[in-house]
Amino acid sequence: MHERVAALLKLVSRKDSPHPNARFSPKASYFANLGFMLLRRLPLALLLSCTTLFAQSFTPVREQKNLSPAAIAKLHTLETLNALSAEEWRFHVGDIPHGESTTLDDSSWTVVQPKSKAPHEAVWYRREIEVPKTLNGYDITGSRISFQFRSNANGAVPEIIYFNGRRVALGEDLEPIVLFDPAKPGDKILVAVKLLQTVDDKTFSGVSLRIEPNTANARPSPDDIRIQCIAAANLLPALATPRKDLIPKVEEAVAAIDTNALAAADQAAFDKSLRHAQEILTTLHPVLSEAKIDLAGNSHIDAAWLWPKSETIDVVKRTFTTALQLMNEYPDYTFSQSAAQYTEWMAEKYPDLNEQIKQRVKEGRWEIVGGMWVEPDLNLPDGESQVRQLLLGQRLFKKEYDVTARIGWNPDSFGYNWQTPQIYKRSGLDYFVTQKMHWNDTNQLPFRLFWWESPDGSKVLTYFPTDYVHDNVNPTRISADFAESADRNPGTTEMLDLYGIGDHGGGPTRAMLDQADHWIAAGKQDAVPTMRYHTAQNYFTNVEKNLNSNSPIWDYESIAKGYTAPPAANGALGIPTWKDELYFEYHRGVYTTQAAHKRNMRTSEVATLDAEKLASLAWLNGQPYPNPELTENWKKITFNGFHDLAAGSGIAIIYKDAQREFTEVFNADKLITNASLKTLADQVNTSNQPGEAVLVTNTLAWPRKETIQINVQTPEVGELALTDDAGNKLSYEDLNEGSNSREHTVLATVDVPALGYTVLHATASSAKQPRGYETAPSDLTLTNDKLTLTIDPKTGCITQISDSAKTHNYLAPNSCGNQLQAFVDTPKQYDAWNIDPGTLDKAPTIIDHVDSIHVIRYSPLRKTIRISRHWQNSTFTQNISLDAGSDHVDISNDVEWHESHVLLKAAFPLAATSGKATYEIPYGSIERPTTRNNSWEKAQFEVPAMRWADLGDANQGLSILNDSKYGYDAVGNTLRITLLRSPTWPDADADRGHQHFVYSIYPHTGSWKQAQTVRRGYELNDPLKATQVFAHTGTFPAEHSWAAVENPNVTLTAIKKAEDSDALVFRMYEWAGTASQIKLHIPPGATYAVESNMMEKPEGEHLSLAGDVITVPIKPYEILTLQAVYPHQPTTANSK
Repeated sequence: MHERVAALLKLVSRKDSPHPNARFSPKASYFANLGFMLLRRLPLALLLSCTTLFAQSFTPVREQKNLSPAAIAKLHTLETLNALSAEEWRFHVGDIPHGESTTLDDSSWTVVQPKSKAPHEAVWYRREIEVPKTLNGYDITGSRISFQFRSNANGAVPEIIYFNGRRVALGEDLEPIVLFDPAKPGDKILVAVKLLQTVDDKTFSGVSLRIEPNTANARPSPDDIRIQCIAAANLLPALATPRKDLIPKVEEAVAAIDTNALAAADQAAFDKSLRHAQEILTTLHPVLSEAKIDLAGNSHIDAAWLWPKSETIDVVKRTFTTALQLMNEYPDYTFSQSAAQYTEWMAEKYPDLNEQIKQRVKEGRWEIVGGMWVEPDLNLPDGESQVRQLLLGQRLFKKEYDVTARIGWNPDSFGYNWQTPQIYKRSGLDYFVTQKMHWNDTNQLPFRLFWWESPDGSKVLTYFPTDYVHDNVNPTRISADFAESADRNPGTTEMLDLYGIGDHGGGPTRAMLDQADHWIAAGKQDAVPTMRYHTAQNYFTNVEKNLNSNSPIWDYESIAKGYTAPPAANGALGIPTWKDELYFEYHRGVYTTQAAHKRNMRTSEVATLDAEKLASLAWLNGQPYPNPELTENWKKITFNGFHDLAAGSGIAIIYKDAQREFTEVFNADKLITNASLKTLADQVNTSNQPGEAVLVTNTLAWPRKETIQINVQTPEVGELALTDDAGNKLSYEDLNEGSNSREHTVLATVDVPALGYTVLHATASSAKQPRGYETAPSDLTLTNDKLTLTIDPKTGCITQISDSAKTHNYLAPNSCGNQLQAFVDTPKQYDAWNIDPGTLDKAPTIIDHVDSIHVIRYSPLRKTIRISRHWQNSTFTQNISLDAGSDHVDISNDVEWHESHVLLKAAFPLAATSGKATYEIPYGSIERPTTRNNSWEKAQFEVPAMRWADLGDANQGLSILNDSKYGYDAVGNTLRITLLRSPTWPDADADRGHQHFVYSIYPHTGSWKQAQTVRRGYELNDPLKATQVFAHTGTFPAEHSWAAVENPNVTLTAIKKAEDSDALVFRMYEWAGTASQIKLHIPPGATYAVESNMMEKPEGEHLSLAGDVITVPIKPYEILTLQAVYPHQPTTANSK
């Protein structure tokens, strides 16, 4: 029978320990032994299905309080009848030839017990197992006995199993292997187990020798009786109408079991007592059957983690092949699949397999969930990346299977931003499933089923299963889980249970389905819940019909004061509404680890959105829209937003693969941008002034005035003269020394209209141009017309930031701003993932030694002070710059980082203080406490943010902007940004080497809303860009805005051509919490406009156009998508 599930070989362990105190480091299991990987080439007939490292699923331990001690003791006696003991094993360190041989003399080997240690080298275990006549008085003749060996080395251990010298299995965490069937007293088998070499030392955890009674002789199963008793005891008090009054029936059934007959070896009397106990238990069936369990098979597959993307393709193929094979054998079995990327792989590489999936989808047995390209991180990718996850995923699922996912499925990501329900809802999803929140290290959200509501009021019905990798369908586990659900959601009648091997694929196995079939059949008459194969959609459809309309609203602030579960009413289930983010109280280091990957994520999002905007405008002017290239870019961006990739918790090779893909994205974006700019620039009048024309573009939808660097090549040698299109000389500074050059690099302050351009003109001049340098003050002060900043020459601290009039001082008195703080960062587990509680409570090492500090530029347009430091094995260079007219200070960092288990922050003690700081999240913002008054607040000691975080009061505040960082914290009046970490596992060299990043200090009067911090964050990440173009006449003026939003509280983020029509899609969001009438200026020529959802499906009536302006209402915090429909556009140029 095992050949039929051969393809389920597991090569890695599960990444997430089911309990924060369970130590885990699976580095031992994957690339630890290359020789083991060659075993994958052996015939599939030798391979058996495998489970994951933590095969015991994460169901909250529920102490059995409903039965008497005597009953519990008797049930324990029954439990001893289902397994043989195999304690002592002979043990040998080091590989030996033919260690499995039956003729090998192992008498000199060491005798060890379970829980013993073994070194990292290959080791052998041997023992002869004999079938006894009885087990604790129970005759096991004719039973099936299965063998399972358990070991770990901070991860699963590759093992090879031999019976009587014959190899029967290899893999990791193998499922039980039949040893005797039927068992005959006196039968013996020599079992040899070879554990291959690992990185870490090993632990021999134990051996299971499970006994299944022979059903042919009609003997009742003691274990079935035991399971029913426990399930009944768990369920009766937890039913929608609690029936604790029936617990005495369970006690009666247990009392009927005659364990004394075992002592007397009276098998008939014992079996008779079991049958009597069954008769009693059966009377409970009508009541227990009210509890409904929907069994949804699934396999969580990490797109890249401890293995590269290339291997995942094979993992998906094997997992899907197994699921399809099992569907042939188990006619009611259902399987739920997320991640459209996996569908694309199957359609392209294994089309026959995909055709089988199509048929199962039509039958309703292969369920499509998630709707996303992969299962991404939902804190770090920007809001538009999350929309594109769904646009790509939903479109492919529709194309291949003619279905649209309705269930958001992201069970393993490390927290969920507050706008997720709105993004889901506007992409066709009504429900959401995740189990990750059960892993919180401090608090547990006290509900399983609830409405999750975004700031705008969008809601999705959300469910927390306890896990996604249950390796059994046992009513003892399931009933305990149901009781826990009923505790959290009183009135629960139905529960969704996810089972199947996950992370490295696998899915449900034959053993699981055999167990499910057994208990589904038993559920028709025995004392267990009603269990059935169902899809997740079946579950949501059923429970949604039975919800109380009264759903009280909770958030982290209110729940800290005490939670009361909404009661069931008139038979309807009461569930709460959660109006907050889902902050994950565990893997807090993932906001920082693998800094280069995070920088690539941010930069690729900006570059692709910019290329898309310009390509959309060029399409209106005759250029073919490069949809294939842009779609391919988004596939790469969204794939690399997969939660383990984005989090920085993978092996080194997946980041090398990601870097290659990001380079491809940047190259494609450059081609698209250059081609689009050429199409647009060819129509601009760039010849109004002599000299070389420079087109400065602004891809953000508001006017900007910034100092930028411009590179110009002139035909003549000389110093550069720069003017605007009217001939007015611009403020600029030629950075080249000397005049004998045709290559010029200048600093210039440029005004550019919203989402538009302006033309500048450059000529070489023989006249001497001022170099622009001024005499720097001796006290290391930077000043312009808005800000004054002073740096301490001894420590490099920023000691003062004030407005030019010095009426507002933004730093706390006598404090050190921009202080580099190094924390010992040694997580007890999950090195790349975790910053342990208490880490930031300890006094950091202050990096205040200055190797050098000096002014490197002090000119009218830019003033810069450079600070150089070293600490331990690392060096730090910071250029602190203040530009003319700028309202913020840029801090450019170049770090040679060579630390291990150190976390680096930059701290800013502020004059203003507040009980809450504000952080940007995808398509919005969120307030979080700066106090630590309760366990909920204490748990949020490190939090995620996008481009900025802000701390201030009603009068003033300070924002820290960033170009590639995601971790922050705020305590009291101190706001800190997390710069770097240095874990050693699973990538031993994570973040070591050169790091470049920029963060900016943006002090402001009033609130962050009044100060337009949102815009400053976008500006830092998407600077003005200057391109030298040919001088020529054109129909477009020398300065022009293609599109703009008049409302300062609304940000236009994306412009793209619609997937299926001649329309431009405009996406924008309201961030200030103010209902508004948007005035969106669009390119001319549209015939009408219409609102659509994020999947570009039009909704509602046509919107009128007033010239080229769309006026439409937007709700507070709404993400709005509009389409402007244009006449069919003839194309005249190549897309590149």
